[in-house]
Amino acid sequence: MSKWKHREEGKKIAKSVLEEKTKGELLHLKGFLSGLLDLRKSEKLSKTYIDGTTKAITYNDKHKIFVDYRFDGTATGRLSCASYNAQEAMGVSFHTLPRSTSTNIRSIFRAPEGWLFLAADYAAMELRVLSHIAKEGRMQTAFIEGQDLHTYTARLLFNKEKITKGERQIAKTVSFLIVYGGGAFNLSETMGIPMRRADKIISNYQNVYPGIFEYMEFINEFIRTNGYAYTIFGRKRNLPDVYSRDRQVQNRALRQGLNFTIQSSASDILLCSLVGLYKRIEDLGLQSKIVATVHDSIELVCPPEEKKVLCELVYDELVNYPTIKEKFNIHFDVPLAIDMEIGQSFGEGDPVYFKDGKLDENIITN
Repeated sequence: MSKWKHREEGKKIAKSVLEEKTKGELLHLKGFLSGLLDLRKSEKLSKTYIDGTTKAITYNDKHKIFVDYRFDGTATGRLSCASYNAQEAMGVSFHTLPRSTSTNIRSIFRAPEGWLFLAADYAAMELRVLSHIAKEGRMQTAFIEGQDLHTYTARLLFNKEKITKGERQIAKTVSFLIVYGGGAFNLSETMGIPMRRADKIISNYQNVYPGIFEYMEFINEFIRTNGYAYTIFGRKRNLPDVYSRDRQVQNRALRQGLNFTIQSSASDILLCSLVGLYKRIEDLGLQSKIVATVHDSIELVCPPEEKKVLCELVYDELVNYPTIKEKFNIHFDVPLAIDMEIGQSFGEGDPVYFKDGKLDENIITN
């Protein structure tokens, strides 16, 4: 073998060894970074929720946490929840409890002894609102037929019937990015895909749901002309930054306006349901109580004997929205839907099922 062949063979071996070493180092680095992120999450959980809850319990001198909801805490009209700020008791904000963790932090919030904890969560509320106000027929069809929206969207987006989990996640991410004014760059960064692919996906999404983009153009033009945005409930948000000379500031105002028309409407649907539910519980003389609201959900506690009537009451008020129909004469183009769980604590409930608005005792898991 010539010396040139020896050199080539040597280069190949060296390259192979280097690649293996680099691969091992990258795996080690990935493991280290993953562990570091887990540590930071654990520290936040401990400091914010475990330590905060402990301090709040000590301050209250009872095993209870009290919440402070504010109507004026957000620009969208959504309720905000302030944490404790009394002496050293920098406590927990119930409103920001994470939905799922390896330790299920929500389970520390329990119903009174012998009672049940009920959580009712609106399903895909903001996207239902978007499909209604944008009059996007295809998206409305998915909701009306009771299909999984993100799988339905992915099938249209990738033009195939069999969808992978990754493709469904991309479709879901795009839908929420649109709501919050994101684009191809955000999709690329969030999903870890090339910009070229992200651009193509956004373009396909525009073809799949053209009504959404037409609505976005309408809202942007309205804000530029009038300096504010409005919701289906008549709530208004002034956006003077749209007249800024700085293009970035203008674009931020437009994103805020678009999001306001959707998120604020979703929030007001929940608030109306909350008011209607409270009144009906009071009128029926039930012992059941509303204890919290977290984003698009309502949390209640009830004695076991009131379980059936309370579940059906919550279902009717949230899904059939009689208070909204009566007070605002609003009828949505798509059905509203909820996921309901009932159990001993906030984090350990079993799903509850309904048939024609009535509790289905045959498949209730609790």
